[in-house]
Amino acid sequence: MHLSWKERRSLTGNQSLWIKVMKAFLLLSFVAGIFAANLMGREAVSNAGVLNGYFIEKFQYTTVNGENLFFYIVGERMPLLLLLFLLIFTALGILGGILMLGWQGFSIGFMLATGIAKYGVKGILLVLGGLFPQYLLYLSVYIGYCCVAVVLRQRLRGEGGVALDRRLVYGMGIVAVILLFVMFAAGIFLESYVNPAILKNILKLF
Repeated sequence: MHLSWKERRSLTGNQSLWIKVMKAFLLLSFVAGIFAANLMGREAVSNAGVLNGYFIEKFQYTTVNGENLFFYIVGERMPLLLLLFLLIFTALGILGGILMLGWQGFSIGFMLATGIAKYGVKGILLVLGGLFPQYLLYLSVYIGYCCVAVVLRQRLRGEGGVALDRRLVYGMGIVAVILLFVMFAAGIFLESYVNPAILKNILKLF
C-alpha cells in the first residue's frame, strides 16, 4: 500500500507524539519517586527492598537457588505482563503500557533516593546492582510494548490513511508480543541466575 507524503507525515507525527508522551511520563515518574522518598523521610523508607539491613546481612551468606528464584519471579511478574499483552489489542493498551513504564520510573527513582539517603554514594551502586542486568531487558520490553501498542492502534483505526486487514494487524501484534515475551523471560533468567552473583560482589563493600 502506497501512502501519500502527507499521510506518512501524519502517521509519523502521531507516533512521535506518543513517544514524547512516553518519555515525559517516564522522566516525571522518576522525579516523582525521588520526591516521594524524600517526603516520606529516611527512617520510613530505609528498609525498602535491597536496602533492608537484615536482607543485606542474610543475602551475603545465603546460597541462592536460581531455579526456585526463577519460578518465584515468574509468579510475581508474569501475570501483569500477560494482562498487558491482552490489553495491547484494545484502546487501553497504550495507557496500560505508559502507566507500567511510569511505575518502573517511579520505583527506580524512589529506590535511588532511598539508597543515597541510607548509604550515600554506595547506595547508588547497591540499587543499580539490584537492577542489573535484568532491568535493561524489562525496560526495553515496556518501551517496546508502548511502541507496538501505538502502531497497532493506528493500523486498526486506519489513522493516516492506513487501512490494513485486521487479521494482518493482529498477526503483526502476536509476533511482536512473542518477541517481547521472550525478551522478558530472558530478563527473568538474568535476574535469577546472574543478578544474585553481581549483588553478592557489591555487598562485599558493605
